[in-house]
Amino acid sequence: MHVNDQELRQKVLALFPEIEKYGLNMDLQFDQGQDSWLLTVQKGQQTLSTHLEEPDVEACMSGKECYHVAVQLGRFIRNYCQGGEACTLGQ
Repeated sequence: MHVNDQELRQKVLALFPEIEKYGLNMDLQFDQGQDSWLLTVQKGQQTLSTHLEEPDVEACMSGKECYHVAVQLGRFIRNYCQGGEACTLGQ
């Protein structure tokens, strides 16, 4: 299965509406060397990146299960938002 960045973007936003809610910028790029997706979230000067493994992304996109992607992104969003102003409304 070939996953494109727009399909994955829509899936990520469906799983984590906080990204749009808090006005975070999200970039997705496939890293051939790592065989994974690099997801970068940014707001102002704050930037954080994480890798999503291709087999986990494919399983999620094919409707099998999104557990690994959701756990990875859940931790990522929580770590990005904790203790900072990136996840406050109105910025």
